[in-house]
Amino acid sequence: MGFRTISHYRRQWKERLQPILLLSFFALLSPGTLLAQDWSEQMIKAGLVKVTDVAPGIMVDLMYSSKDNFMQEDVYGDFEEAYLTPHFAEKMARAQEILVKEKGERYCLIIYDAARPLSIQQKMWNLVKGTPDQKYVAPPTNGGGRHNYGVAVDLSIYDRVLGAPVDMGSPVDFFGEAAHIGIEEELVNKGIITPEARENRRYFHRLMARVGLYPIRKEWWHMQERNSIRHVRTTYTLLDF
Repeated sequence: MGFRTISHYRRQWKERLQPILLLSFFALLSPGTLLAQDWSEQMIKAGLVKVTDVAPGIMVDLMYSSKDNFMQEDVYGDFEEAYLTPHFAEKMARAQEILVKEKGERYCLIIYDAARPLSIQQKMWNLVKGTPDQKYVAPPTNGGGRHNYGVAVDLSIYDRVLGAPVDMGSPVDFFGEAAHIGIEEELVNKGIITPEARENRRYFHRLMARVGLYPIRKEWWHMQERNSIRHVRTTYTLLDF
């Protein structure tokens, strides 16, 4: 048997340790981290873009990535990025640009939900099915809803100085009269929302309308385009993962 140098044994140990070190590294990554990475890859594969890549000034605080939502469940885990179709993300960028121009750097848009995988739509449906909240979640059947295609966004305006969203009369994800649109004057007269909240909401909706986005009747924060769900399902890619 020939003489083996110290470098030979070092190389041998390195080869033996490498797989162990790799396994240790992946063990440190939580299942949620791996899932979040996979979701991002799937979003991009479906043709979506990360909103903050298009508009870095926009904040993202996904409400379903914590238990602070109407279901009181964290259904997103470590996934904390907002993805939308490219044209929808451009609308967000334009709205952010207008907001800063008109109100200054103190304010920015803050996104609470954007593209959502169909598997999460199913999870949300399972949580609310048979409860009064069922009407607020689109069933995952028949192709899902707009969030499942990256053409819907839940958002508000954020005040960087105060470190909080501006008063819109109710929090996002609040299901009650205070969240309904088109009756703001009545809500003020009833003392349900303040005159300031009414004006903030009116400005927000005018801002969104300027980029072609509109709220739905019972959710002042939910923005979508004026097209049919059939158009959405036949035009965009379902996030079926």
